[in-house]
Amino acid sequence: MMLAFLIDQAQQLSCWLFHEALQKAESKRYLWESIRGFFHNYRVDSMETILRAIAHGFERRKLKEVCRT
Repeated sequence: MMLAFLIDQAQQLSCWLFHEALQKAESKRYLWESIRGFFHNYRVDSMETILRAIAHGFERRKLKEVCRT
């Protein structure tokens, strides 16, 4: 658990993508809620994908479109 915390702290200090996502989210609380939402609602292959989606936006599909496929 401490290793995960250490890695998270290092990422917050050094990752440019994390900083872009944080700027877009405007607060750490909203950023972490957005990250949690991605884990619950989408299949993603990496944390980079999530941070890019938050920082640069993404196209949300309507529920009707999802149900048809």
